[in-house]
Amino acid sequence: MEQAVAIIKEIPAIFNQVLAILNTFMEMVLSVLLAFGVISGPATDEPITLRDAENVNLAVVAFADTHIRPTGISPYNFECGLEDIENSGVDFDALLIAGDLSELGDDISYELMWDALDETEIKNILLATGNHDVRVVYDLRTEQIIDKTNSFLGTEFDKPYYSYDINGYTFIVMGSDSQLFEKAVISDEQLAFIDAELERATKNGKPAFVMCHQPLENTHGLPEVWENGGIGEQSERVREILVKYENVFFLNGHLHDGVYENSLEILDEEKGVYSINLPAYGRENDYGKFLQPGLGTYFEVYDNEVIFTARDFRAGKALENCTMTFTLK
Repeated sequence: MEQAVAIIKEIPAIFNQVLAILNTFMEMVLSVLLAFGVISGPATDEPITLRDAENVNLAVVAFADTHIRPTGISPYNFECGLEDIENSGVDFDALLIAGDLSELGDDISYELMWDALDETEIKNILLATGNHDVRVVYDLRTEQIIDKTNSFLGTEFDKPYYSYDINGYTFIVMGSDSQLFEKAVISDEQLAFIDAELERATKNGKPAFVMCHQPLENTHGLPEVWENGGIGEQSERVREILVKYENVFFLNGHLHDGVYENSLEILDEEKGVYSINLPAYGRENDYGKFLQPGLGTYFEVYDNEVIFTARDFRAGKALENCTMTFTLK
């Protein structure tokens, strides 16, 4: 019995050793593909442009579902997206990643992501946990992602949810308070925190941004596109909090829905409360006009409006008719 327990304890270490070998092999393959021009970095002839760079109050890039894994091309694709941001010359204020940072929740995948993010010049990086991150080893991965967030922001957060202000605008990041396979557990404490932060953030009429990996139930094509793809039991309570306030944008991922009409869900048009489902970055998407990996969104905040634009960051290409403009209340 003791021998069996000892063997089980060694499984994670063996798993990481195997992934390390596979990652080394993949790096060699990528080097060959790059050398022969089979793959290349993002194009530079369609750089990101802002509508009014001199008067923009906030410029942010938002990714979801990067699904970094050491055995494929996803780390390189992620680096290409960061390169596309740098090529643009836009001084972005933040990068948001709405969960499922890693595919397997393994050490090497996070190290690959941290190495890439450590090289970027983006000022603020906000990370949310996703089900792929925490469904196997909840405590370790949650702590790891929080610690990395703190290193980027210079903060001392100790929970999977937090609030952070950039240029006078508030970002509230949600995260599951305990382990579930697909959905999230949002505690009463977290719900009260979201409510209080939104009340503070929206007092002066400015928009506030809430990021969660999973979308609200019955939004963005749910449950048809995915029977169990919503946030879970606390969904209605989260919705009730969001629609108490004006000019709230709820950003989520998880569905791998691509870019199409279901990317936008109007929660309360009169108050200006919207849910925006971000396409998967690290995988092909399942619905919509654009399905390729490497998709993300950037948004611009002005005095009276917010503009969201979807983009193929991996290829460095604009997407046709993928801009949404919201007038603030």
